[in-house]
Amino acid sequence: MTKHRIVRFLAIASISTLALSGCFTGKRPTLMPDETVPAVSDAAIQEVIAVLNSTPTSNFTIAYEVVTKFGDLHTAATLAFDSSFGTSITIAEVRYIYSADGTTLTCSTITSDCAPGIDESRVSDRQLVSTIFKKATTERMQQDARVAVGSAVASSEVIVDNNATCSAIPVVDSNGATQSKTYCAFNDFGVVASMDTADLAITALSFTAATTADQFSA
Repeated sequence: MTKHRIVRFLAIASISTLALSGCFTGKRPTLMPDETVPAVSDAAIQEVIAVLNSTPTSNFTIAYEVVTKFGDLHTAATLAFDSSFGTSITIAEVRYIYSADGTTLTCSTITSDCAPGIDESRVSDRQLVSTIFKKATTERMQQDARVAVGSAVASSEVIVDNNATCSAIPVVDSNGATQSKTYCAFNDFGVVASMDTADLAITALSFTAATTADQFSA
């Protein structure tokens, strides 16, 4: 391999590592580089995806209720974004921390123990991942766009006193009936405001335009 090709390979590898390693922080404008986000032709779906791939413009904390429909599991969750600290996602007693410096932790709010990296298995019994409020929902919508049986319906809502962009996507369920999967994203914060699909229902319950330091530790 020539020297030029080696340099080019290392540069591409470094970019790929950054794209895969982070959630959203002030230093990372999107979850994925624009060129890696598959195009969606449906304008109503693409509009919500564009919001989810936007950068928060201010610090905030949002509390959610998450319902895992298979088993009717109700889970309290909180997402906090702070441009100085990064992003903290708490699902039940598990806290995922994506620090502004690029490091990540998985912590227990009960024992205060933390381990480096993101351990998604800690919430897999709830059919959740730490990025459900942003990247994972974008991926769900991209999949729904591929199997939709009609055009999505766009709408706007006000959820916990904040404007949200929404899309209802018609798909065929396991019984052969047409159902709509609905997704809403907060315009100013680039995260899920609500979601209702076959397996999950997510609802924002409260919004605070601030964070606290303890949200970014166990």
